[in-house]
Amino acid sequence: MIRNFAVVGPGQATRERLTAALAAAPDTAVYRIGRGADPLPVAATFDPSDQPGCRSLLDWFERGAPSGAVLLVDDWALCAGQDPELDRTVEWIAALGPARGVQVVVTARKWADLPDRLRRHLLGEPTDFLALHGIEADLSNMWQRDDLKAAAGVDDRGWPVHVEITLGSAVHRGTPAQLQSALLGLMVTHSADHVQYLFVDGDGSGVFDPLAFVDQVAFTITPAADDAMVVRLLDAFYGEINRRQEIVHTEGNRVPELIICVSGAEAFLAREPKFLAALLMAMRAGRSLGMHVVFAGQVPQGIPYELPEWPLANPTHDFAEALDDLPDVTGGGLAYEIVLPPLEEPLTLGMLPPGAVGLLDKPYEHRRDPFVPHFTTELRHGAIVGAPGSGKSTALRTLAAALGDLSAFQLLDGPGEPLDPQRHIVVTAHTWDQVPQFIKDSLAFGIELRLDDPNTSLINARSASHVPDQPGMGLSVHDKTAVQIAAP
Repeated sequence: MIRNFAVVGPGQATRERLTAALAAAPDTAVYRIGRGADPLPVAATFDPSDQPGCRSLLDWFERGAPSGAVLLVDDWALCAGQDPELDRTVEWIAALGPARGVQVVVTARKWADLPDRLRRHLLGEPTDFLALHGIEADLSNMWQRDDLKAAAGVDDRGWPVHVEITLGSAVHRGTPAQLQSALLGLMVTHSADHVQYLFVDGDGSGVFDPLAFVDQVAFTITPAADDAMVVRLLDAFYGEINRRQEIVHTEGNRVPELIICVSGAEAFLAREPKFLAALLMAMRAGRSLGMHVVFAGQVPQGIPYELPEWPLANPTHDFAEALDDLPDVTGGGLAYEIVLPPLEEPLTLGMLPPGAVGLLDKPYEHRRDPFVPHFTTELRHGAIVGAPGSGKSTALRTLAAALGDLSAFQLLDGPGEPLDPQRHIVVTAHTWDQVPQFIKDSLAFGIELRLDDPNTSLINARSASHVPDQPGMGLSVHDKTAVQIAAP
């Protein structure tokens, strides 16, 4: 049996849906207003510009249409544009007709075409996920919205349920598919210029996996990440807060909204408790900086706010297919790279500018800089410290090649040789205790490669423990950050 409903989507899709609905009710007498393409099993069709004809048809309904009759308004925008009084009449029939066995069916290209008062009497039905968001079948109008709002799915009556980013931080207590539907809806309607995403999967739920490679996603972390990557994310997150503060303060304009989605928050915070303070900072400054935190499931302990809930909605019938296909569609712009991958690719001296010996890794600043030694009259000397096999000798050869003229330098592979304090001295050593104190007091060039005991680090034990077991990887003493020394 047909009930009052509105089907929304491209013309061909609505035609297929109507054909299926009417075929399922073969005894229905359909009276159509509109210019819909045949074949549809209709008893009579009226052109919307034929107002007298439409009026007589509607008068007939008012006097007592037979049970089982359906008034089909085919393409609401077209019909209402031709007949300004159509909405009141159709609303009346939709409200009173079902009690007499008379139903109203409406087709529309967009949700916005349908009057709010009429919607109360109809069941809504998008033809597919794209139709829910007003996107054409050829995807030509994806990423066009700038209102920071999108449909999360549909309610129990089939009408769109919208999520509003400007609500700020929130909690989503629905199913993974409901969260994915809301996020994918935002992704297909908003470009990276307006909305970007950072996903934290703390418990391995995999809820973000289908969306992790969408162009608007800045970064995704899962339990598979090592401890060094977790620390890297924390540094980069604080750096992102600072970057946004500087942009808003100096340039006065907004940056793209950043939605931080956290699933399994308790598990992630158990691994890195310091991240709670970072989340709180983002939540406090979120509205002014465009940062929003959405917890999937439970809100972790330590959040002192009562968070509103993101609306729950039912995904469309074809959502699984949309989830498989749409994340691969490119063109929405690229998210700002908040977390750069760690230094690990092979690096040679020829890949660097003159004078540089390696790359400085700066996750807080979201960048890498050439590492150029600077020897002065105050900071005269250098030391390369690391365990056997960490790349000390190679680093010393790289420094020699980068310096070129070594007349003012004394480069020693080991601290036990005669020293010439009139020159800049650079020594290698297994531990900092083996480096002469006068060199440590005037350290222009300090490299700490992998140590046998991170607790002996001149920087800090935690950073030293995360240095990869790979020759040439280490820490810069002055910059307090990771460095990769190039091969000569």
